[in-house]
Amino acid sequence: MDRNMDFNNFSNSSGFNNPYENNFDSSMYETPMINPIMQYEQAYMYYKYLTQQMDYRIKCKEYEKLSK
Repeated sequence: MDRNMDFNNFSNSSGFNNPYENNFDSSMYETPMINPIMQYEQAYMYYKYLTQQMDYRIKCKEYEKLSK
């Protein structure tokens, strides 16, 4: 236990920043950073982009078959 107390005194006095200290901003947790509606819209736009890309590839393959 003495060794832990010495380490705590050493870490605070030497300027060593302990990443586990309670120095976080509590206002960050008051308002959610992820808006579910924005997340849904982003997922929808990504799905729409993927389906358009797949349609384009299918049409390109069909065109290749027709042009042979």
